[in-house]
Amino acid sequence: MRAGILTAPETIEIVDVAEPEATPGTVVVAVDRCGIGGTDLEAYRTGELAAPAWFGHEWSGRVVEIGDGVAGRFSGERVVGAVPPPCGRCRACWAGLGDHCEEALALIVGTHPTASATGAFAERIRVDARRVHRVPDGVDDASAALAEPAAVAAHAVSLADQRIGDVVVVVGAGTIGLLVAELARLAGAARVLAVDVEPARRELACALGAAAALAPGPEVQRWVSDQGHGLGADVAYECAGRAGALQQSLSSVRHGGTVVLLGRGAPPHGLQSADLVARHLTLRASRGYTVADVHRALDLMADDRFRVAAIHERLVGFEELPAAFAELSSDLSARRKVLFSPDR
Repeated sequence: MRAGILTAPETIEIVDVAEPEATPGTVVVAVDRCGIGGTDLEAYRTGELAAPAWFGHEWSGRVVEIGDGVAGRFSGERVVGAVPPPCGRCRACWAGLGDHCEEALALIVGTHPTASATGAFAERIRVDARRVHRVPDGVDDASAALAEPAAVAAHAVSLADQRIGDVVVVVGAGTIGLLVAELARLAGAARVLAVDVEPARRELACALGAAAALAPGPEVQRWVSDQGHGLGADVAYECAGRAGALQQSLSSVRHGGTVVLLGRGAPPHGLQSADLVARHLTLRASRGYTVADVHRALDLMADDRFRVAAIHERLVGFEELPAAFAELSSDLSARRKVLFSPDR
């Protein structure tokens, strides 16, 4: 079968590889869609991967082969790949920290022995059956492929302890930021402000329900002061991972407010712990997601309340995949989600 693999920095090759075979505890999935995510682009630029299976981990597909010992799966079932339940055996699980399960992390990043030889920029992949989650009726293939980033966004919103009627700022309106903004509104935010340097992303944020969208700068502070009764926003989500994004997030919230960090990028300049203490701010870092977050995201999609389809820009096939990566890497700020399909 064909697969797109990363062979060097900024080099993707379309090669013939061996067909995956289901082994005990695994299933083989025919890929329908696979999103090009931020971590894929980071690997593309650096050439560094935790494991080959990580390159292309936002996917939807259909089960086509079932290994020994797998129960509850059937051929033709529509599924997405995501984090498995906690193993219950590792050090983290024994300490009662199932959300930080060591085996689950190995499975999701592709370092576990059951991992596929490639990611989902391929025709088919082998997956540990514990990682496979059914797609509800009413969720199309493209939306299902966004279940993994949607779960990341859902996890961040769950960590914010957001309350009904809160004023919320989302700094960075890329895929994760747009999903966070939608979910913050669904979680009861009275008004959501999206902050991004790119006009097209600001426009899309408003189309998806943000009350306003602004470029970074003093206008943001005026908006949060006006909407936050002179105090500021209750919650800010930092989703940009760029220089200045954390400072923008911190300065947006009121005394006693909460900032949730999702972006991974430039370090903050001039950040003083005394400022955080004086304003009694809560900082929470959000990494990954749980099984419950996946199910919440898919259920909201099925109910047509979580509109992720608008984030998807276009489909590419094998022949277009290297060019799509080069384009996204060079002009990421202006682009929406691009999905790969092996049948394109």
